[in-house]
Amino acid sequence: MFTGLVQSVGTIAHHTATASGKHMVIQCGEMASRLRRGDSVSVHGVCLTAVEIRSGQFEVDVIPQTLSMTTLGAMSDGDSVNLEPALRMGDPMGGHIVQGHVDSIGEISLVDRTDGQWRIRVKSLRNDRDSLALITAQGSITLNGVSLTIAHCNTDWFEVALIPETLARTTLGKAVAGDRVNIEIDSVARMIDQAVRRYLDAR
Repeated sequence: MFTGLVQSVGTIAHHTATASGKHMVIQCGEMASRLRRGDSVSVHGVCLTAVEIRSGQFEVDVIPQTLSMTTLGAMSDGDSVNLEPALRMGDPMGGHIVQGHVDSIGEISLVDRTDGQWRIRVKSLRNDRDSLALITAQGSITLNGVSLTIAHCNTDWFEVALIPETLARTTLGKAVAGDRVNIEIDSVARMIDQAVRRYLDAR
C-alpha cells in the first residue's frame, strides 16, 4: 500500500524485452538504500516488485498485462518516473490510500497556468463510465503515483490543481498537453460503490 506522496523522481536507466514482458533498471539514488529484494515500489503509480537492488538503483520485471494497461509499456530509457516505497509500520499516513493498481490511462488535454496557478485537465482514453462516475469534486485521485484532489470534473474529464511542492517534487511539473498518465480511482470510493451495487442487485 502507498500514500501517493512521491519520495523520489527516478530514471529508467535501461530496459530490455523478455519472454515474460519487460525488465527495467531504475536509477533512484539514495532511495535504493531503503529497499530490499522483494519490496513493493510504486513506479509512476504502478505497484511493482524490486527483484534486485544495487547501488543507487533497483530492477523490476513488468508483465505484458501491466505494460498494456499502463504508460510503462511506452516508456523508454531516460524517461523520468515518480517513485514511492511501500508503507511500513509507523510511517505517517499522508495523501490517501493508494494500491498501485492502475484503472485506466488518461491524456492531459490542458495545462492552465493562468495567474500562476497550475491546473491540469485529464480526459479518459476509453469509455469507462463506471470509473468516471466515481470521480467527484474534492475527491481523491492518483495520477502517475501522485495523490491529488479533484478540483472539477465532467462526464469525460476532470481537473486537478497543483501546488508548487508537487510541481517541484514530481514529474507533473513538466507535464504538457498530450502526455499520457496512469489513473487510479480512490479505492475507498470503489469499494463503497461495489458494496452498494451488490446490495441493490440482491434486493
